Amino acid sequence: MKIAIVEDEPFTKKRIQTIITQHYPHAQIVSTGQTLEELSLILGRQQEIDLLFCDLHLADGLSFDVLKVFEISIPIVFITAYDQYALQSFDHNCIDYLLKPIEEERLILALEKASKFIRDTQKPVIAPEILHQIFHGYQNKIYKQRFLAKYGNKIKLISVKDIAYFFTENSVTYLVCSGESKKYIVDYSLQELEEQLLNPLEFYRINRSSIVSLDYLQEMKPYQNGRLQLSLNSPAFTDLIVSREKVNQFKEWINK
Repeated sequence: MKIAIVEDEPFTKKRIQTIITQHYPHAQIVSTGQTLEELSLILGRQQEIDLLFCDLHLADGLSFDVLKVFEISIPIVFITAYDQYALQSFDHNCIDYLLKPIEEERLILALEKASKFIRDTQKPVIAPEILHQIFHGYQNKIYKQRFLAKYGNKIKLISVKDIAYFFTENSVTYLVCSGESKKYIVDYSLQELEEQLLNPLEFYRINRSSIVSLDYLQEMKPYQNGRLQLSLNSPAFTDLIVSREKVNQFKEWINK
């Protein structure tokens, strides 16, 4: 089995490679990438690939933007921290949909499923168990409801409903509540918040250092180099600027 991996997070890519090597030693990882351009190049050589592992959210945009341009002939296992794209993924030869952080057992099952499709030389179809996971498992995912946050020598329990945004400064993560002129320290990285703890329907990572809440977004206006500047109902401890590569995706998110 010849496998391609398109994933922009080094840790996740390494984990996929390790699991494949341990459990499918005869499989070959023939190509890897981390951008939409590299995904496009890989899809242009589909005849050389049996299976594609593909992150939905790459650093420069959604994989769907590239996939819809090609006639896909290979099975795809999508990898993402977001469950709201599950149904859309099956328009692109999806045989499985893995949520981050990736569980080894789930990835092995995806490999077994891909092996069966390849052996049977069948076009991938939506497996009943995957539909069951989408409608029952993924929709019931529980996100963090409150955070223990530090301010000086005090610790406060803060409901996620009161949080306007998170940001990092000097490798420290802070949260800011609506209507409060304080910034609280939390013991999570932005990556952990984005991929595991926050509901992606309510929070969005606008750049490398900030995650904002939709509930407290008041205004957005054009900023330099095609970016957007946001105003929230909260004190501004940092500039809340939507990076250029995320502007279109951000607009889609707020219009859901």
